[in-house]
Amino acid sequence: MNKDKIKLVLFFIIGLLTAFLAMHFFNTYKNEKKNEEVNQSEVSIKENNNENFSENKNSESANFSGNINDLTEENTVINYVKTNHELPDYYLTKSEARKQGWIASKGNLCDVLPGKAIGGDHFSNREKTLPAGNKYFEADVNYNCSNRNADRIIFTKNGDVWLTKNHYKTFDKK
Repeated sequence: MNKDKIKLVLFFIIGLLTAFLAMHFFNTYKNEKKNEEVNQSEVSIKENNNENFSENKNSESANFSGNINDLTEENTVINYVKTNHELPDYYLTKSEARKQGWIASKGNLCDVLPGKAIGGDHFSNREKTLPAGNKYFEADVNYNCSNRNADRIIFTKNGDVWLTKNHYKTFDKK
């Protein structure tokens, strides 16, 4: 090979290495920046949760006594909804819980919001298994401080309640 071809090959190799190095630094910088943002948001969420926890701790003791297993026991919640046509105060919608740090995939509700359960979200009745013409809401029952189970109640503001223990496949009117 002559000198010109060798120079061309070397410049090509140096150019490729430079391009790969530049891409590596760019991606590393972008990932570090993203991690900084995530860490900052986690810190602010934890600070908010600590403030909310100390506020909620005082109000929770005034609102109810007992643990979340007892509070979300299906008959307890069903009787309350039939009588009051709404959920007890210790239920939060999914969006309310997310705003306060709950991450469903982590199953961290009891860590982030002790004494709270998920409920009050709209149930769409897409499968048309419940009577038409009503606005339905859902709530977890028999909750035990981990990932959510398949037990739910579906209810209306009239106090009608249905229980499902298989995540909406079948319903039992209560």
